[in-house]
Amino acid sequence: MKIAVLDDNADDLHALCTMIDTVCAEQTPRPMIRAFTDERRFLAHMSSARADIVFLDIYLKERTGIRTAQILRSFNTSCAIIFVTSSREHAVEAFDVTASHYLIKPVTEEGVREALARTPFFKKDRPTIALTIDYTEQRIPIEQIRYVDANGRRCSFHLADGTTLAPYMTMARARELLEPLPVFLSCHRSLLINMDYIRQLTSDGVLLMDGTLLPIATRRTSEVGQEYRTYMLRKMRAGFTP
Repeated sequence: MKIAVLDDNADDLHALCTMIDTVCAEQTPRPMIRAFTDERRFLAHMSSARADIVFLDIYLKERTGIRTAQILRSFNTSCAIIFVTSSREHAVEAFDVTASHYLIKPVTEEGVREALARTPFFKKDRPTIALTIDYTEQRIPIEQIRYVDANGRRCSFHLADGTTLAPYMTMARARELLEPLPVFLSCHRSLLINMDYIRQLTSDGVLLMDGTLLPIATRRTSEVGQEYRTYMLRKMRAGFTP
C-alpha cells in the first residue's frame, strides 16, 4: 500500500507523516509513505506511482487542495482522499470529489486512525456480496460495486476496476441484497448506484466519477435528488473529526 501526503507547511507535513507512520506500524505489510510540499511534484508522482491513499491540505500556495483533488480525480478515481484543514469552509466541496474523510487541524493520532479506517484499504470487516460466476461463488466487496443494472433476466455488476460481472442473479434479488444498504441509490427499477461513485446529479441523469452517465426515472427525479443530498450531508457530518 502507498500513501502520499501534500502540505506546503513543512512542520505540519512532518507532524502528520509521523502520526501516519505510527498508525501504519500496526499494518502488515507496512505502507510506504511519500511526503510533498509542492503540489506539482505531488501530481506528477500520483500520475505514475498511483498511491492508494492521499492526505491533502486544503490551503496551498498556488491553488486549493480541492482543485488539486479535482485534477487528481481526472486521472485517478480510485484512490482514497483525506483532506486536512484548519476550517470547515470547504467541507461540501470536499465530498464533491468523493473524499473519504475530512480532518480538522490540529490533527491528532486518533483522528488519523479514524480517517484511515474509513478507507477501503484499512477496513478490517469489509462487507461482501456472494456472486455465482460460471458455477463458482465469488465474494465481492460491496465498496467495489459502482452500479448494478438489468441485463435481460439477469443483472450486471459494474466494479471499480472497470470489470463487469454477470452472475446468476435477478435484479429483484440484487435489490433485496443491496437496497437496505444506505450507500445504494435506486434510480429506477433496473438500476442501483453506489453513491460513493457519483460525481454529480445532472438534468440528463447521474454522472459518475469516471464519466459514465446513468439515467434517472422521470417520476423519481425529485426523490433521487433528496436521497443523494441526505446521504452526502450525513457523510459530510461524519467526516468532521477534530
